[in-house]
Amino acid sequence: MHLRAVDSIAETSASEPLVLIHQSPLSSRRFEPLLTQVATWTSAIAPDTPGYGESPPLAAETSVEELADALWAAIDHLAPGGVHLLGRATGAVLAAQMTAVHPERVRHLVLHGVPLYTAEEAASRLADFAPPYVLDDDGGHLDWIWRRIRGEYPWAPPELVTSFVADYLTAGPDFATGYRAMWRFDLDSALRVIEEAGVRTTLIAGGRDRIGFMHERARSRITWADERVLAEATDFVAEQDPLGFSLVLRELFATRQ
Repeated sequence: MHLRAVDSIAETSASEPLVLIHQSPLSSRRFEPLLTQVATWTSAIAPDTPGYGESPPLAAETSVEELADALWAAIDHLAPGGVHLLGRATGAVLAAQMTAVHPERVRHLVLHGVPLYTAEEAASRLADFAPPYVLDDDGGHLDWIWRRIRGEYPWAPPELVTSFVADYLTAGPDFATGYRAMWRFDLDSALRVIEEAGVRTTLIAGGRDRIGFMHERARSRITWADERVLAEATDFVAEQDPLGFSLVLRELFATRQ
């Protein structure tokens, strides 16, 4: 598994590193600008989840449980103790399962956009939301990917869309393995473990987030969590406003219950 990591350049830093889990079908590249900023106050690790970014492709279907175990195994090489953990969208589901498996290691869980699907929504998405793209001699698959991304993020400038296209191409034609694992996963079970373990949890919502409508679902389900609403934030605040987002995270992790 490929890991992006930074050591703190500050004289003092948080005692445990920050682990950042990206959304599918993208990669830890989405956190590169943020890593530069958080290095001023803590060390940080941003793994490419299995099948994405520079991690090896998956040979078969996987599960959230398997992905969470693989992430812990990789993180252990750099941070065998406690961590602060942030997950974005699909990464929030993985972060929740990681916390459920090792609640004693997670000092603070931050869920940035929680994809809480109903059973009906998950079944519908499994059926037809993310079909594989087909490699064309004339490059038609590049147009397909571009149009798909633009359909999801019509506001995104071409530079950002181009970066997303690179992540789709790296993931390969069947880019939805992480999605399918998420839609099959019982997130409620993981959340119950987190609640019972008393892990400090914060929800972050963006006012311009594509799944921002799910924030109310998250608030009603994850009732023990604090929340921060960033009115102007999109799905990609970590790379669009890395300094501002870093300051939010520094404040969160510096505050003790």
